[in-house]
Amino acid sequence: MNTRRPKRSTRPIGQKLQRGFTLLEIAVVIALLGVLTAISLKAQELVEQYRQTQFVTGVRVLQANLNAYKTTYGRWPGDCNRDGLLDYSLTDVSLLLSDLYEYSVATTLSAAASAATTYASGLLCPASTLTAYDPNNVPFNELKWGGQIPSGEPNRKAASHTMGGFAFLGTFNINPTVDNSEDRFNAIVLTEVPIVAARRLAVAIDGSDGSAANLNRVRRSDDLLTFEALWTAADETELKRITVVVFFDRLPPT
Repeated sequence: MNTRRPKRSTRPIGQKLQRGFTLLEIAVVIALLGVLTAISLKAQELVEQYRQTQFVTGVRVLQANLNAYKTTYGRWPGDCNRDGLLDYSLTDVSLLLSDLYEYSVATTLSAAASAATTYASGLLCPASTLTAYDPNNVPFNELKWGGQIPSGEPNRKAASHTMGGFAFLGTFNINPTVDNSEDRFNAIVLTEVPIVAARRLAVAIDGSDGSAANLNRVRRSDDLLTFEALWTAADETELKRITVVVFFDRLPPT
């Protein structure tokens, strides 16, 4: 008769037996990860759509503020010599830097004493002809003074948009070799705008984006000298960031 005792388990007392995941459990985990990933992507898409909506709304509000100022004061903000054109010349996209804007908040806004007054933060246009000052900030200071935008925020904030770039107010010259007023057009230039947001803005303002980016009020200009024929070139995606020009007054010829 076999009197050998059964082999005792070497597993410590109280330790539960470990087992692997079944195929069903792994499938459930994979399915849950897929659902969470889909929810995350959808959330990101909704956030991006919201940012684009806010971007379009911000540009439309800026247009409305410009028109409201002109209706009230008889000229555009930043048109110090009252020739119908903003005095800041939009000539080179590389010069449109955010650090051109004031960080500080002007505590008072009042008209300059005379045309000889040098521009400083808080002063508006000189009474008649232009003198040396930073014209980039003048339109936003005047919009503050006129009550169209909050007077307590820096121009850097007032000029920023939700796509991460800035708005610049000035004149776009379609014939830079000749300084004719007929060739200069009042414009809002928007930097760092994804093509998808630019096309959405074109739909909001022009009623259609189409494929051409050189026909209507909302146009693409990579150099601030010419207009691009297409919104998206063959080697680009809709996420590429571009410079957008919005003509809020007269429309240049195509």
